[in-house]
Amino acid sequence: VSEGDKIPQALSYGWQRAQLLGAFFNGVFLLALGVSIFLQSVERFVSLQNVNPSLEVENPMLVLIIGCVGLALNIISVLFLHDHRHKVAKTKGSGHDLGMMGVLVHLVGDAINNIGVIIAAAVIWQAKYEGRFYADPGASMGIAFMILASSIPLVKNSGAILLESVPLGVNLEDVKHDLEKVLRVSMFQFQTPYLIERLQVEGVTSIHELHAWRLSQNKALASAHVLTSDDSLTNFMVQARRINECLHAYGIHSTTLQPELVARAGSSIDERSQSLHRRPTTTAGCQIHCGSICEGLTCCG
Repeated sequence: VSEGDKIPQALSYGWQRAQLLGAFFNGVFLLALGVSIFLQSVERFVSLQNVNPSLEVENPMLVLIIGCVGLALNIISVLFLHDHRHKVAKTKGSGHDLGMMGVLVHLVGDAINNIGVIIAAAVIWQAKYEGRFYADPGASMGIAFMILASSIPLVKNSGAILLESVPLGVNLEDVKHDLEKVLRVSMFQFQTPYLIERLQVEGVTSIHELHAWRLSQNKALASAHVLTSDDSLTNFMVQARRINECLHAYGIHSTTLQPELVARAGSSIDERSQSLHRRPTTTAGCQIHCGSICEGLTCCG
């Protein structure tokens, strides 16, 4: 679906999150299944202690055969999916596909379930002591823990992307610091060394409303308001190029920048040179206001 050519106009980013949505619901269903199996296994433990004959397995050999058939089908499905993942990795490059991982976790969960059925049926069939029937709820509880251990990371990772979390390894404070950083450069004049200070991005006074989020596993986006000291937009393309180069180092390759100009009328050349290394002590407010009506409707309102 995510690779389809027909994209509805209502979906401006297309179906790029379709696999993530499927992986999230797959993980949620597995999580619910694990909780259900755990509760049922606890109930069976209590019921067996009360000696309930209706809970005893009457034909463990048949259960063993059904478990083996189910395990064989799961192994075939896992091998087929594993081969498909390798083909996709060769065409698209390496990556951890949460959509495929969700299906794989589902199949592995079914396989573990069948293994538990086989073990429980074999114990009940071959063992002769009275406690052999506890093998069934015991195996079920082990299966529940395995399903929970595999589904929780899947739900957590896919849910974090759906909530538009910051890309992994990216700290917005570090990004903002790099964009506003003051560089000290050694210069020589008449063979006398001295230091001058200049901004990492010339003309940029501050960065605010900086946001970064993941559209998918491999794509990260960002937006920012750029407070620039230039009186015109003639140099903003150079500034935007430098900002994009900095964001590329963080793995963010699609950025939307909103320039905001600071009035520089009447400022002298000395004042302009001093402003290159003067950092604001507080975060500058947004220079473009939409009015009091929409204050509570902004992204950070």
